[in-house]
Amino acid sequence: MNTGKNNIIVKKLTFLIFFTVISLFSMTFHAPSPVFTLNGRLNCPVVPEKGGTAYLQITLTAPGMIENTRRKPMNLSVVIDRSGSMSDQRKMDYAKKAFASLIEQLQPDDILSLVIYDDIIDLLRPAKKIGDGKQSIKRMLDEIYPRGSTNLGGGLMEGLRQTERYAGRHYINRVVLLSDGLANVGMTDPVELNRIAHRYRNRSISITTMGVGLDYNENLMMGLSESGGGNYYFIEHPNTLASIIRQEYTMTSSVIAQNAALYITLGDRVHVNDVVGCEFRKETEQQIIPVGDLYANETREFTIEITIPEGSGKRIIASGELRYESENIIASVPKFSVSVTYTKDFAEVERNRDIHAQAKADIAVSARKVEQAMQAMDNGDQAAAQLRLDEAKEMIANSPAASAAGASGETVRSQLGKIESYQRTAREEDAQKAKKSIQYDNYKTRKNK
Repeated sequence: MNTGKNNIIVKKLTFLIFFTVISLFSMTFHAPSPVFTLNGRLNCPVVPEKGGTAYLQITLTAPGMIENTRRKPMNLSVVIDRSGSMSDQRKMDYAKKAFASLIEQLQPDDILSLVIYDDIIDLLRPAKKIGDGKQSIKRMLDEIYPRGSTNLGGGLMEGLRQTERYAGRHYINRVVLLSDGLANVGMTDPVELNRIAHRYRNRSISITTMGVGLDYNENLMMGLSESGGGNYYFIEHPNTLASIIRQEYTMTSSVIAQNAALYITLGDRVHVNDVVGCEFRKETEQQIIPVGDLYANETREFTIEITIPEGSGKRIIASGELRYESENIIASVPKFSVSVTYTKDFAEVERNRDIHAQAKADIAVSARKVEQAMQAMDNGDQAAAQLRLDEAKEMIANSPAASAAGASGETVRSQLGKIESYQRTAREEDAQKAKKSIQYDNYKTRKNK
C-alpha cells in the first residue's frame, strides 16, 4: 500500500517539475510583445525663478517587426506626371522602369491604382487587387508617353479618390506622386492642396512626393508630403529613381502603426511657442502633434519650444502620451512626464544642463533658421538668405554642446559643417539647384533621416 502511494506521489512530483520547467522555458524564450518607447527631456531641468524659454526634447522609438508575420497589404496609388518635360533626360523611361520594378515586388493581395496626368487626367487602372495582373500593369506603363501641361492637383485628387475606395486600418494606404514640373493647370494653390492632403491624412491615407529634376516646385511637393504624412524626395538625376522607389517600398513595407499622434498636456501657465519643423494644433487642454505612419525600428525626434513661468520649488512642466492604431503592437500607451526645479543660482542652471537634449534642440532650431533662409531665396532676397544662414551658423557654433565629448558634441559639429556647406552652396550661380539641394538636406536633418 505504501509503495503504491509513493508511486503516485512521485508521478505527481514529476508532472509538477515538468510543468514548471516548460513554463520557465516559455517565459525565458518567448519573444516579448513589441512596444513603443517615449522619452521626454528638458534642456534645462533647473531654471531661474523668473522662468524663461526652454526646449522639450521628445524621442519616440518604434520596435522592430514581429518575426514570422506578414506585412500588412498595401493600398497604393501611383500618380505619374506625363507632361512634355518628362521626355527630358529620359525621365519617363527611368520612371517606367522604376515603377515596373515596384510592381514586381507587390503581392497578389495588394491593391494598386495607376493614374497619369498632364492637362488631362487618365485613370489607367482603377483600384483593385494585383492578383495575377502584373504583366498587364507593366504593359500599361510601357504605353505612357510625355505630352501636355501639368495638372498636378487633378492627378493627386484622382489618386486620393482611388485610394479612399479601400482605405482602412487593414491596409497601408498611400499615394505616391511623381512630378518634374510646376503645377500650371487645374488646382494650383499650395494652401488648398495642403489642406486636401491633411484631410485625407485624417482618413489614414498618406502622400509621398517625388520631385525629379530642377524645374518642379519643391515647396509644394515638400508641403504635400508634410501635410500628407508621407515622405519627400528630391531626385536630381532620374537614373536614381529606381533606388528611391525601392527605398520608399521598403519603408512602406515596414509600417507597424498608423494614425499616430502625440498628445501633450502642459503645466499651469506653460506656453508652447513652436513645435520646431512640425505641424501641431491645440484641442481643449492638449497640444496634438500628428505623427502619421510609424516604421519598424524608427526613431523620431520632436523639439518643442516652451515658455516656463516664474516660480519656486519643483513643478511638472509637461506630460505626454502616444496614441496610435496597430494590429501587431500590444495596446500600450507610452507616456512621459518632465519637471523643473527653480533656483536663484544661475550657475546651478548650467551645472544641470542636459547636453544631449540641448544638442538636439540647437540642431532643430538651426534647421528652422535654414528653412527661413530658403524662404528668403524664394523671395529673391539673397542677402536675407545669407543673413539667416549666418545666424544658424552662429547659433550652432555657440551651442553649449558644441565642445562636448561623445555623440552629442559630434552631431552639433556635424550640423555646423552642414551649415557652412549651405553657405557655400547658396552662393552658387545656379540658385534653383542650390535651393533644392539645401532644402532637401535640411528636410532630412529635421526628419532624422
